[in-house]
Amino acid sequence: MRALALALCLLLLVPFFIPRSAAEDFGPIAKVNRLINIRETPQLAPGESGRLTFYLNSTYTEDVQNVRLNASIYRYATIEESSPVDGTWAYPYPQIAESSSPGRREWTWTASTLAAGRPNLLNFTVLTAADSRDMPHGSVFSQSSYFVRFWLEFTNNGTRYRMVSAGFFTQAQFTAAVVPVADCALPNCRGNLNLTKLAGFLGVSRIDGILADSAFGVKEPIPRWPFYLLIAMVAVFLLLAFLFWVEENPGTFPRVETWWARTRGRIRRTVAPFRPHRRPKA
Repeated sequence: MRALALALCLLLLVPFFIPRSAAEDFGPIAKVNRLINIRETPQLAPGESGRLTFYLNSTYTEDVQNVRLNASIYRYATIEESSPVDGTWAYPYPQIAESSSPGRREWTWTASTLAAGRPNLLNFTVLTAADSRDMPHGSVFSQSSYFVRFWLEFTNNGTRYRMVSAGFFTQAQFTAAVVPVADCALPNCRGNLNLTKLAGFLGVSRIDGILADSAFGVKEPIPRWPFYLLIAMVAVFLLLAFLFWVEENPGTFPRVETWWARTRGRIRRTVAPFRPHRRPKA
C-alpha cells in the first residue's frame, strides 16, 4: 500500500520536472516567406477585370487568433515611369471589387482562428478602366504593372504579431534598416534587417516579419489587323509566284495560263491612260 502511494506521488511530481517547451517563434524568415503564396495574378487589357488568387498559409505549429489580412494597390510602374497609388492618385481606377474603403483600393479579410498548418485559398477581383483618362495603362509596347502589398496581424497567447510587405517602406528606409548579419540579434532583427527600426518608420510597436509583394499587369492588346494584313500579303505573293511559274512553263496549266493572259491584258488597258506619254525621238 505504501509502495502504491509512493508511486502515485512520483507520478504527480513528474510534470514539474519535465522542461516546458519554449513558445513558438513566429518570425523566422522561412516561415514568414511562405505565409502568402501567390497562385494567380491577372494580366488584363484596359477595361477587363480579373482575380488575384493566393494562399494564406498557416506555417506554424500552433493556432493563431484574431487574424486580419489587408491587401492594397500601392504603386503604378512602367519601364519609363513609376508613381505611388495613394491619396494623390488622380484616377478613379484601378479598383478592388470587394473593397469598401475610400478609393476602393484596399481589401480586408478576417478570421477568428487560423488553424495550424492549414492553407486558405483567398482572392479578390481587380477592376480596370478602358479609357486612359480613368486609369493609365502603358502602351502596346510598354507593359504596365500595379503592385499589391499585404499587412497581416494575428494573436497568439495574448501577443499581437504583425507582418507587412516591403511595399510599405521606401528604398531609403529599407537601406537605413540594413545591418550586418553578424550584428543582427533576435527578435529585433531578422536576416540583415532591423525590424524595430522599420516598425518605427510605420509608427507601430513591432514588426515580426517582411512579406512579399505581388502585382498585376495592364496593357493595351496588340492590334490584330497587322497580323491579318501579313497573312493577306503572304497569300498574294504566293499567288503571284504561282502565276509567274505558270507563265514560265507554258502548257502546264492551260486554263490558268489563258486566264492570266486575259487578266494581264485587262490590267494593261486599265493602267494605260494613267501612264505618261513618251514623246517620239527626233
